[in-house]
Formats: sequence, structure tokens, C-alpha cells
Amino acid sequence: MIKPITYDVFLSFRGKDTRDGFVSHLHKDLCRKNINTFIDSEKLQRGDEISEALSTAIQGSRVSVIVFSKDYATSKWCLDELVKIMDCNKCVVPVFYGVDPSDVRKQRGNFADAFAKHEENFKHDVEKVKSWRTALTSAGNLSGWDSEKIRPDSTLVDKIVKDILKKLNRGTSRANLEGLVGIERRMQKVLSLFQHGFPDFQILGIWGMGGTGKTTLAEAIFHYVLNGFQSYFFLANVRESDDQGTLSQLRQTFFSTILEDEYLYISTPTIGSSFLKDRLSRKKVLVVCDDVSKLSQLEYLFGGNNRLGPGSRVIVTTRDKQVLIQYAIDLIYEMEELDDDESIKLFCQHAFKSNHLTEYHQLKLSQVVLSFAYGNPLAIKVIGSSLRGKTQSYQESEAKKLKQVPKPDIQKLLKWSFDGLECEEKEMFLDIACFFKGEDRDFVTRIMEACYLSAYSRIENLIDKSLIYVSENKIKMHDLLQQMGWDIVYNESPLEPERRSRLWIPDDIYDVLIENSGTKTLKRHAT
Repeated sequence: MIKPITYDVFLSFRGKDTRDGFVSHLHKDLCRKNINTFIDSEKLQRGDEISEALSTAIQGSRVSVIVFSKDYATSKWCLDELVKIMDCNKCVVPVFYGVDPSDVRKQRGNFADAFAKHEENFKHDVEKVKSWRTALTSAGNLSGWDSEKIRPDSTLVDKIVKDILKKLNRGTSRANLEGLVGIERRMQKVLSLFQHGFPDFQILGIWGMGGTGKTTLAEAIFHYVLNGFQSYFFLANVRESDDQGTLSQLRQTFFSTILEDEYLYISTPTIGSSFLKDRLSRKKVLVVCDDVSKLSQLEYLFGGNNRLGPGSRVIVTTRDKQVLIQYAIDLIYEMEELDDDESIKLFCQHAFKSNHLTEYHQLKLSQVVLSFAYGNPLAIKVIGSSLRGKTQSYQESEAKKLKQVPKPDIQKLLKWSFDGLECEEKEMFLDIACFFKGEDRDFVTRIMEACYLSAYSRIENLIDKSLIYVSENKIKMHDLLQQMGWDIVYNESPLEPERRSRLWIPDDIYDVLIENSGTKTLKRHAT
């Protein structure tokens, strides 16, 4: 299972070099900021191998701070700690205290002297010495803090603590996953597909039908592991960007962010620059490419699938397994539907604001709903939300209507929830589906208030019913729900766009305007 987080920070250091000086000041400042930090005791029992207590502390820490000092490499326990830290593939903050980072990376100077002794003492265990060297090289290649460049120690400590706080604030802990039903089980399966500590580049696909939680799972994994990478980027809504003609802009933002180069500009359809390829091949990055619908999208964004540096990880989510196969992605996780217990828990959260059933009629209601939702999280959430706060009679009446929905038809289940809205709420939902998905909430509210009564409260009601949601103050909507909204408008007049209530497809708008064929039915169109 996913290891529980016990500590915020694990401190690795050579005691006789830094315990009573630099490390004591760093530890004190971390504690002052209420950062839960593991620091081993001088009295801690030392054996031939790293102790179980230390191993558990390393695995249960979100950030590891390694203080490299002149005698760090003389301690086999420090080196064993380092190997364990690097194998965990979590966030590592190197501090080069009185040593040159290149000496750590290439085992020169004091580090060369230490390894000469290790190679003599461990001549019958060359693999252990090799693992120490590999870990030192990997850690030495990471961006860290150099005491020769930042003085005095008080300033260095202050900067390190601020850096750690920043890293801790952006990561995901176990507590952040508590409201996501079934997410840990799925995360564990995906993470197990990535070879633990595997040094090479790996790419993995998450495949499944709409509404099964592919994006939610990818987001959870992304935030859970991002601190272990030099750079990271979440490429959201790739299919939508392609449809809207903004894929080149998304690619530009991606590479500028990954390479930390605001002046970078890619002017060609392919990533042809050898200089750019070389820069990418040297960075350990984490990328999520969400909602990919065509092979050409991956080829445009990445070119070949091996351009990123050693240890890099890419996760691709898609509804089409063939996209993953055509891009030669071997690691594929198929989204599982929620099991019975997970389905009941999710339904209870949204229908009754509880994690479990408390009354007999709730049990009967859940049996009807879940028999039609087939473990699809989006359907369960939307249906449950539409029943919340209603009388028992109303809920039972709606359950009877559900039985008329062909099984398993997720779109019809979602339409069932739409049909239960008030007239103006339906209109607002369709407006958002056609025009305002991804727009600023305040902006959308102002427009809606000019068109509808009680617009703010009606938007809140759409949120309560899980038909829309707000993220970073943007109005968002699952693409299955948006597609449902489009279908409703399209079916108003399949062959004559001018007779529909809304136009959002550029070709339809152009034809209607050129032919001046608009009718009273047409209420609004995109511009």
C-alpha cells in the first residue's frame, strides 16, 4: 500500500561534521516552522545494514535533506541512507556544506579518499560500493544549496527552510486523498507498474471510458510524486486543445516550463532542434498528458517517446487504447469501476453527506442507483447529488424513473439528472456547456445575472448537483457532461443549425451569418 507519511523531512548528515553546528541550526529552524523532522540520535543502534527504524523514517518522509560534508562518504551508514533515499524517488534537497558539488558527483577529493578505503574493505561486495557511487552521482546532479555561495550559515538555513516549505506546500499527502473514494488502491496499482528506482525513462498509459476517474487518478499521482523530479507539468485537456486549435500554445508552455526558459520558441511542427533535444535528455521530469484522443497529439507534443532524461516519468490518459499501443506504450493500466463498497461510500457522500447507509430506505435507493451506474464515479456522483436533500417520496419516485434508462448507458443517466433541473437552471447549464467552460467564475456570474434571475444561487445549485465545479475560480465541467449539453442543443435541429438555441461551432456560425438565416429560436452564439 501507499506508505503513510510520518515526517515532513528526513535529515541525512555525518554527525561528527555537522550535528552540533549547521545541522542543529537547521533542525531548530525547521521545528520552529512546525515542520515535523526526523533526525537520528547519536545513541541509535547501528548494525551492518541500515536499521528498520531509519528505513521506515525515510519511506515515511515527504522530503529528504542530505547534508554533504567532507567526511560524509567515510560513513557506510550515511551512504546506505543515501541509497535508500534515492531509491524512494521522493523529493531530495542536497546541501553541499564545505564541499564542491562536483566532488560529490564524481567522487573526487575527500570522497575519492573515502572510496579508496571502501573498495579495500568491501572488495567482496563490489555491488554495494557501486550502489553508493551511483547514489552520490545522482544526488550530486540534483539542484541544491552550496555553502560556498550562500553565507553566512543563518542565511543558508533560512533559504533552505523556505525551499522546503514551498516543496511541502505543493505536494499531496495521504490526508489530501481522503475524500477521493478508492483512489489509494488505484494509485498503488499504477505506481507498482513503474519499476521502483528504475533509472531509465518510462511512460505509462491510463485507459478507460469517460467518467471513470482517469484525470482524478493522474492528478493524485502527479501531486503525490512530483517532489521527486527536477521539473513537472500537467498537460490538461489535450483533446480539447487540439479541437480548439491551441495545441501549439500548450506545447510551447510545456517546454518553456520544463526547461525554465521563457524565451524558448518552437516554430516547427516537429521538435527538430538537437540543442533542445539535448536539454530535454538531461532533465528528470514528470509529465501528465491528459485526455489524449489521437496518436498525432502525442507525436506533436513529444515527438519520439524517449526524449526525456533518465528517471523521467510520463503518464498519458485516454479513452482509446489504440492510441497507447500505436505510441508503443507497454505499461497500461485499465481503469477499474468502483467496487460495491466504494460505490456505496461515494453515493452516500453525495446523496446523504455520510460515508455509510443509516436507514433501510437508503439501502433500497442505493441498490437501484448503483445497479444502473455500473461503478462509474461520475454517474454515481451526479445522481447522488441530484437526490440530496429531497424527501423520501421524491427519491423513490426518481428511482422508478431510473429503471427506464437502458443499462449501461452513462449518457442517459447524466441526462436524467439534467431533466430534474428547473427551467432556468437547464438554460444556464447549456450556456456553460456551449460557451463558458473554463471561464472565470466571476465573469460568468456577471453574464448570467444579466440573463437570469438569482443567477448566483442557480450556479451554486449546479455545483451542488455535481454538474459543474469550480477550480482556481474557473467554471469547470466534465467533458461527458459538456458533450451531453452539446447533444441536447444539437438535437433541437440536427440538420438546420439556425434553428438551434445556441451555436458554438465556427463553421455553423459562419454559415448562419453569411446566409443571414438566423431565426427566433437562436438565442446566442460564440464570437
